[in-house]
Amino acid sequence: MRSRRKVVAGALGAVAALVLAACGGGNVASSGGSGGGGAAADANGVHNPSDATGGTLRMANNGDWDSVDPADTYYAYSWNFIRLYGRSLVMFKSAPGKDGATLVPDLAESLGTPSDNAKTWTYKLRTGVKFEDGTPVTSKDVKYAVERSLDKTTFPNGPTYFNDFLDLQGYTTPYEDPDPNKLGLKAVDTPDDQTIVFHLVKPFSGFDYFAQLPSTIPVPAAKDTGSKYKEHVVATGPYMFDTNDLGKSFSLKRNPNWDQATDPNPKPLPDRIEVQLNVNSDD
Repeated sequence: MRSRRKVVAGALGAVAALVLAACGGGNVASSGGSGGGGAAADANGVHNPSDATGGTLRMANNGDWDSVDPADTYYAYSWNFIRLYGRSLVMFKSAPGKDGATLVPDLAESLGTPSDNAKTWTYKLRTGVKFEDGTPVTSKDVKYAVERSLDKTTFPNGPTYFNDFLDLQGYTTPYEDPDPNKLGLKAVDTPDDQTIVFHLVKPFSGFDYFAQLPSTIPVPAAKDTGSKYKEHVVATGPYMFDTNDLGKSFSLKRNPNWDQATDPNPKPLPDRIEVQLNVNSDD
């Protein structure tokens, strides 16, 4: 685990800057845009910003992607990028430098409300958030996402914080859940479509840091295909998958059912994002 964290830390600065530039900087490494180019971000801020829309942002990775599945990803570059197509309950503020270390609400209306000496945490979801097919996102979709992330046989690469802190009472996976709706985890309640409540085995004042994990990105149970879900993740963010050739490349296009009014992130500028994988530096 220690070596993995070193890789995550090393990747964070460069990739966060690139993703911020993609979301708020116009024609970064793109073609077909309508404005000036060259936006970039570092610890000192965004340089040469632009509000021009359109064009294609192209990225290259000299290895394979960690995973595009919210339940099975651990690397920083993946967690930064996943915000383009998924909405977790909480996020780190979209800003370079120390401002980017601040937790702010994303899918949730506000940071969590603790009770029972911080053993219980409650979140209210924003209204109007939809999946890429136009289906409204509910608290049950977030609960199901957390449930599937617990299955470390199917998703061995994701973090284990929910496994360690939720009052699981033996629950391990929705794929063996006798509940007809596959929502039998008692550690998470959904009293209504906009409310989700987490019950922990012990008090923890920093639970908002768990709420920002990709594991809280909603997953519709009817569209879940287990380990194959990475072939087409159902989007809730400003972009959705257009193509996905595993191990080679994937591309995103604008999500027609994303609404800026429901999203505190900066306005997305490129029309399309293309990622090439396993690119040799000599190519």
